[in-house]
Amino acid sequence: MDIERIQQALRSEGLDGWLFYDFRKTNPIAYQVLTLSQEEMYTRRWFYFVPAEGTPSAIVSAVESHVLRSLPGHQLVYRTWGEMQEYLRSITGNHTTIAMEYSPLNAIPYVSRVDAGTLELIRSFGVEVVSSANLSQYFVAQLSTSQLHSHREAGQRLIAAKDQLFAELHENLRAGISLDEYQVQQRFTALIKQSGLSVPEPPIVAVNANASNPHYMPTSIGYSPIRHGDLILFDFWARLPQDDAVYADYTWIAFAGSRDEIPMHQQEVFEVVRSARDTGIAFVRERLAAGERVEGREVDDATRRVIVNAGYGDYFVHRTGHSITTFEHGNGANLDNFETQDARALLPNTCCSVEPGIYLPAFGIRSEVNLLIHANDVEVTGGPIQQEIVPLL
Repeated sequence: MDIERIQQALRSEGLDGWLFYDFRKTNPIAYQVLTLSQEEMYTRRWFYFVPAEGTPSAIVSAVESHVLRSLPGHQLVYRTWGEMQEYLRSITGNHTTIAMEYSPLNAIPYVSRVDAGTLELIRSFGVEVVSSANLSQYFVAQLSTSQLHSHREAGQRLIAAKDQLFAELHENLRAGISLDEYQVQQRFTALIKQSGLSVPEPPIVAVNANASNPHYMPTSIGYSPIRHGDLILFDFWARLPQDDAVYADYTWIAFAGSRDEIPMHQQEVFEVVRSARDTGIAFVRERLAAGERVEGREVDDATRRVIVNAGYGDYFVHRTGHSITTFEHGNGANLDNFETQDARALLPNTCCSVEPGIYLPAFGIRSEVNLLIHANDVEVTGGPIQQEIVPLL
């Protein structure tokens, strides 16, 4: 943990301090920012206050006085709830505006980790509590140079594994070999592992109507055959095996047949999804090039508008994209003004997906790429970016 960096961020945001609070590991952001081991036993409430200037303070229970011992600053040990409240009053009372892990009106539930009662308690001391949503991104979403490289490397290996799988499926279809979602999923998983990547979950392989369920997953007891003329969605993610490595996460669409056999309706829907994807990327790039702030919700609006204007708005049922870190779904800004209202900025050295989709009763189509956000530009990884449905014959 870097106290100086936290205090610099607080001053940049115009805040007087950051109050971290947890009860039984309900606030993963606090553990990540403070680099606390979750292997410890945490059964009592603890607080850790970092002022914009000065020495931090920890408030811990006498039952677990050891839990924040790795953090610098003063330690105050409480026995009763009354003592805990007095300590909180003493460390926060001289400060005006303090950040905590909450989101007004629960607009961003990923950040809402502090319960309403605790907020009421802190505000009773005359303190204004504001959301740490954007502030926390500097510590839970911004990536180091080596992490950026790890994402690029994972992306290159994933696309190479996809290309190898598609080549094998081409030969299988030509030879008339029987295929199904689960069998292909297991083969794809093996190829990804052979490339040296860590695969926490198998990829999604979904045909036709199954692809209309964004979180469909074939299993050994539940899967569909893959036949000539089927549309197939592949969603795959992995990272290098190091603990600090960053995920890559892509979705491609293929067709078990020749290019001439792809139904016109499927081609039209893919073109709408592709246009939406590219519009979202262009929106981010233009705003960054102009030196302007770009928020996750704005990217969602720009991307979604393309699908709505094409008449498929009711069939785009999820956000445009999610944060990517050492977790496949990270705690940074999501491209979302649909499921949530994410007003967080896309900060330099962060990563996110762009994955619009249209999910019709007969088939679903999604195209997913990843973006590395730079100071004045955006980098699309996992290239070459998909431009058409891939015919496997």
